[in-house]
Amino acid sequence: MQEVNMARIFRTVIRIITCIALIICPMPEKKCEAEFNGTFLQSWMSSSWDDGRWQEEIGAMKEAGIKYLIIQDVVHKASDGTWTVYYNSELDTFKDAAFGASDVVEAALRNCAGSGIKVMVGLGLYDEWWTKSGFGKDYGELCDVSADMIEEIYGRYISKYPDAFGGWYFTPEMSNGPLVKLSSAFIAKGVNVIIDAIERTDADAPLLLSPFFAQYGANPGIESAKIFWASFIRSVNFREQDIFCPQDAVGAGWTIEENLVNVWRMYSDAVKLSGKKIHLWANVENFTSAVAKSNTTGITTPLATENTQDVTATLDRLVKQMDIASRYAENIITFSYNHYYSPVYVNPMFHNTYVDYLKNGHVLESEAPTAPTALTFSVDDDGNTVLSWQASTDNFGVAYYRICADGKFLARCEYNEDTVTVIKNAQSGTVYGITAYDAAGNASQTVEITY
Repeated sequence: MQEVNMARIFRTVIRIITCIALIICPMPEKKCEAEFNGTFLQSWMSSSWDDGRWQEEIGAMKEAGIKYLIIQDVVHKASDGTWTVYYNSELDTFKDAAFGASDVVEAALRNCAGSGIKVMVGLGLYDEWWTKSGFGKDYGELCDVSADMIEEIYGRYISKYPDAFGGWYFTPEMSNGPLVKLSSAFIAKGVNVIIDAIERTDADAPLLLSPFFAQYGANPGIESAKIFWASFIRSVNFREQDIFCPQDAVGAGWTIEENLVNVWRMYSDAVKLSGKKIHLWANVENFTSAVAKSNTTGITTPLATENTQDVTATLDRLVKQMDIASRYAENIITFSYNHYYSPVYVNPMFHNTYVDYLKNGHVLESEAPTAPTALTFSVDDDGNTVLSWQASTDNFGVAYYRICADGKFLARCEYNEDTVTVIKNAQSGTVYGITAYDAAGNASQTVEITY
C-alpha cells in the first residue's frame, strides 16, 4: 500500500513539474504541414501564352509543388448569346463562335505531358448562370453541349496526351443561395448528363465540382447548408473517384475567416451524411477581393474593404486557410496560383516566399522589411500631389506598401523600385503613414509625414 501511495505521489509531482515547465516554457506553436498541390487556371488568361510562356509557368508550378492544373471554362456564352471557344471545336453549336488566341486545351495537355502535372479540363459556362442558377433552357443546353464537348475533346486530345489528362471540371459554381436551392434537382440532372458522357469515354476519369458557401455573421445557415449539400450530393450519380472541392470563399468575401472551421466541418459532415463515397478536397483562395459582398440584411464582410482591384493575399493568411482546410479535406487546390502567385505574372516575392515555406519545413519566414525612408511630397506636371519614398528592403523582397491618411487606409501600392503614389485632394495638415509588407505578411515600422 505504501509503494502504491509513493507511486501516486511521484506521478503527481511529475504533473506539477510539467505544468510549471509549460507555463515557463510553453510548447512551440504547431507547424502547419498543409500545402496546395493544384491550381485553377483561367482560359482567357492562358489563351495568349506561347509554348515558352507555358514552360515558364510549368517550371514555377513544379517548384511550388503543383500536380493538378484545372482549366476553367474552355467554352463561354456571353449574355448576348455569342460563344467564345478556347479549343478547336467542330461542334455545330460553335460554328459561329469566336475563338481564343490559341487552343488552350491542346497547349495545356501538350506542355504538361511528361511534367508530372495532370490537366483537368473545364467545360462550358454562360454569363446568365449568375442570375438564373439553373433555371431555364440555358442550363440544360449548357450541360448537353458540355457532354458533346467531353466526347469531342476526349477523342481529339486525350488519346494524344494520355499521361497529361487528369479528369474534368464542372464549371458552373453552385452555392447555398436561394435560386440554387430551388433548382438543385434540375442542376443535379445536368451533372448526371455530364457524368454519363464521361462514362461513355473514360469511365475512370474523375469529375470535380467547386461550389461555395455564402456566409455572414456568426453561423447562419450552417446546418441548413449541410442538409442541402448532403441532399444534392445524394441526388447526383457520383462515382468514388469524383471530387467535391468547395471554395473556402475567404478571398471573394463570401465567408469570414473566423468561421472557416465551422464551414469546413459542415462540408465534411455533408459528404458523410450523403452516404456517397466521394473525395473531399479544398479550394483555398489566395487573393483578396475588391468587391463588397452583402446579404439581404445589409451586413458586409470585413474583407470587402481596402482594394480597388483583386490583389494577392499574403502567405500568412493563406497558411491559416490551408491549416484549417487540411483538418477536413484530403487535398488542397488554390485559386489561382498563376494569377496571384506566379513569378511570371506578379511580384516574384510571393512565389519565392511560398517555396521557402515548403523548403523550411512549412515555417514562414519572419524577417520584416526595413521601413521606407526619405518621404517627400512633390507636384507632377498634371498638378497631382505625389508622395515619394526610397524603397524598403527585405530578405526576400517587399511585396507592397500600405498607405494611410490620419490612420485610415488610403491605398495599397504594389512594390516597385521607384516607389511613388498620387495623393488626390491632399489636405494640409494630413498625416500620411507608409508601411512596407513582405509576401509573408511581415510589416515594417510605419513612417509618417505631414502634408
